[in-house]
Amino acid sequence: MSTALLPLRARHCLITGAYGGIGAAIAARFAAEGALVTLLGRREDKLRDLCARLPPFRDSSLTPLTAAATSSSPANGERPAHSYAVMDISADGRDNAILDDIWAASELIDTNLMGTIFMSRYMAQRMKRRRADRDGSPGTSVYAASKAGIIGLTHALSVELGPLRIRTNAIVPGYIETNMLASMSKEPLEKRIPLGRLGRPDEVADAATFLAQNTYANNCILNLDGGLSAV
Repeated sequence: MSTALLPLRARHCLITGAYGGIGAAIAARFAAEGALVTLLGRREDKLRDLCARLPPFRDSSLTPLTAAATSSSPANGERPAHSYAVMDISADGRDNAILDDIWAASELIDTNLMGTIFMSRYMAQRMKRRRADRDGSPGTSVYAASKAGIIGLTHALSVELGPLRIRTNAIVPGYIETNMLASMSKEPLEKRIPLGRLGRPDEVADAATFLAQNTYANNCILNLDGGLSAV
């Protein structure tokens, strides 16, 4: 494909929660659109497995952050040194199930909300120097509270960073066919969704790609749930 047809050519994207169903789909789509993609995750074994499955990452090396891998850029075929100082887009692909234990609930808040806050601060400090574009995180009681915090953070950052031409958006996915839902019966879920089916990770990746490319998208809270939020 001609580099002129790669909308994200020469853009550097950091994806957290990269080995999950949604994160992996976003990683593959961004890389296919020409971006240099850095993957971040807690489990080195799962990140290594993702690198083996996705063509853009098969020759990648891993570095601890806890674990990270950087793709070769489809635009120029070069693999740059591992660096997080220059980033254009940040995407959060983490998906977490709710657990009953209070410590698990605390960890969920740490992962969904605090993790997003820390990563947002990390990215903002670097993007402010470059007026780069930034696209934000994809979006039961504790789970809802953590995600509501991310939406509030998205609103605040879109105002705070907007004057610097740094954009902040959130995707709020509904039921997506990932391992998170593997133990659940699909039929009752599908009956609740107006479109009558679960979403696919590649559909979330489509939304993330749109937000990354559209330079006027700021403070967008994109419900991607087949109409479930209207029920």
